[in-house]
Amino acid sequence: MISATHVRILAILTAVVGCEASASRFGPGLDLQLRVTDAQLQRGVLARDEGGPTVSQVIRPQPQVRRGEATVNLSGRLGAGGVVLNIAARGDVDHWQIAGKGFDFVVSDELLWGAQLQFSHSITANSVPVLLQAVDEDGRAGPVEETSFAIIADTPPSQLLVSLGWDSPVDLDLHVQLPDGTVVGAKNVNAFEPPDGQVPAVDAWMAGGFIDFDSNQECRLDLRNRENVVWLQAPPTGTYRVYAHLFAPCDQPVVNASVVVQRGESVEQEVFATLYEFDSREHPSDGAPGLLMLEFDVE
Repeated sequence: MISATHVRILAILTAVVGCEASASRFGPGLDLQLRVTDAQLQRGVLARDEGGPTVSQVIRPQPQVRRGEATVNLSGRLGAGGVVLNIAARGDVDHWQIAGKGFDFVVSDELLWGAQLQFSHSITANSVPVLLQAVDEDGRAGPVEETSFAIIADTPPSQLLVSLGWDSPVDLDLHVQLPDGTVVGAKNVNAFEPPDGQVPAVDAWMAGGFIDFDSNQECRLDLRNRENVVWLQAPPTGTYRVYAHLFAPCDQPVVNASVVVQRGESVEQEVFATLYEFDSREHPSDGAPGLLMLEFDVE
């Protein structure tokens, strides 16, 4: 049963944010550092302080997150008069909005709020400041509160990193084709080839690019939704091709994916694409199956 209070809150939310969420430049906010489950995506950064309500409480149980983590909970209370919460990562060009969930039993004139956050696979910083702003029923925004999440390093320091991340529980595979035609992926985890007739040194494997993990293999879901090919030493010069292969859709109709190419601490390229269930039936015979996401050169 829906109470009169909940009906009023929903009506206010519609009046404040409108009936149509604004469009992202790619899908449902995949180009942002931060996504919020079951929230409305809104164009633009947070509004200036217009004397509206405050965010009176922020509860952050998990101060550290991994890139691509999608079940991070954040909650708290909106100050008196607050009915809507704006949420954004610092530096993102758009933001998210959610409605208050119900009045707090302890502080009777303040609404509770709760959000589940998803952090992008392509974040390169060591931390992500998250901005929070309450809005009242007249649309007046209040001051911006900030809470920060530290990013847990998930790959070793590298000279070249190619990373594929995605947003649905599917078996998506990263393949990187090197200038000599070698393909690194789940079936060939390291590009290093020992010289004929020689016993390689213990650490010789570090000379080749290698894949760190085969995520969601054959729909055995680990929900990591990310694979990396890493070069700890200088990569070969020439042209590289990066593919995303939907090996198995795992009963999902669609998946959004992004590929990042990073040299040291610098992101050189980032691209996005959408793959559909029928893409899993495409198996090109060129040794690097899947959708060609991008090409790049190493000089």
